[in-house]
Amino acid sequence: MNALQSGLPQHLRTFVEPQVEQLSFAMEPIQCGLYGKLPESLGEGFLWTAPLGEDCLVSKHSLRLKHPLSLEERPTDFSCIFSGSRATFLSLPGANDRTSAEMENLAAFSQVGGTTCCLMEAGVLYESTSITYTPDYFDKVAKDFPNDFGTVGNILKSFNPSEPPVEMKSILRSFSPQRAILPGATPFFHAKALEALATLLAQSSSAIETRGRKEDCELVERVEEIILTRFAEPLTVGSIASELYVSRSKLSEAFRHVCGMGVAERLRKQRMNAACRLMDGGRTSVSDIARAVGYARTSSFDEAFRREIGCSPTAWKDRYRAQ
Repeated sequence: MNALQSGLPQHLRTFVEPQVEQLSFAMEPIQCGLYGKLPESLGEGFLWTAPLGEDCLVSKHSLRLKHPLSLEERPTDFSCIFSGSRATFLSLPGANDRTSAEMENLAAFSQVGGTTCCLMEAGVLYESTSITYTPDYFDKVAKDFPNDFGTVGNILKSFNPSEPPVEMKSILRSFSPQRAILPGATPFFHAKALEALATLLAQSSSAIETRGRKEDCELVERVEEIILTRFAEPLTVGSIASELYVSRSKLSEAFRHVCGMGVAERLRKQRMNAACRLMDGGRTSVSDIARAVGYARTSSFDEAFRREIGCSPTAWKDRYRAQ
């Protein structure tokens, strides 16, 4: 039995075994994981890989080949958080050359298992650090931390490579063969693998909250336009919600979140402000003013006016005349 077979669980070997075989690495055990150098006949570089329990694998490689090589890989289903050089990054599915840097390009993705081929060019630097999570890993953290990682399998889908978490590069830099030979390396890497997921989770939650705030503000702007320009119509919270194709509860929640008051309260304030301006003229009757600001019944207008202003419409008019 070779070092790879004894050092890695079988279902994790699928992620590194093809590289080891095709690049002729002679892997040797170290404090945490396995380490091997590329044979000089093929080029220069190394591969380090370490299992973090039964369902997570961290790997780091830095390779520069003397001759081109078509590398065939055969992984099972997995998710990955990755940092790599331009050449390695561009070998990932969906990678964009326009946004890639020379080093430390970040990615997070999930991939269905199967066979893939990557042409490795001669003289080009292929370097990467990757944390590979199996589906069972997500099941376990969701069970251990149900209030935090209940939807952990979805957070990699929301990763934005143009706005990665500021901590992510630092987390991935902490995985190194130099650290792997020191005492305490295994629990240290375990914690870092979980921290990487937690960092993505925090960013995902923040992005959702930001999008929600933006959507709320846009919705409130449309409501305000309706209230300001059409308060004289028989508007209600329900009719506004229907016009804007949102539920009444969604409309009320967004408006209260942004404005600190309910839609009905805002509509009443707008109507009462308009009513006061009309009454200050002194010539319009209370019933006409009620209809002009959207009340079919004078009694409803009187009740709303008392609630908002603190006196009856008639008392307000009398106060204006006495001035």
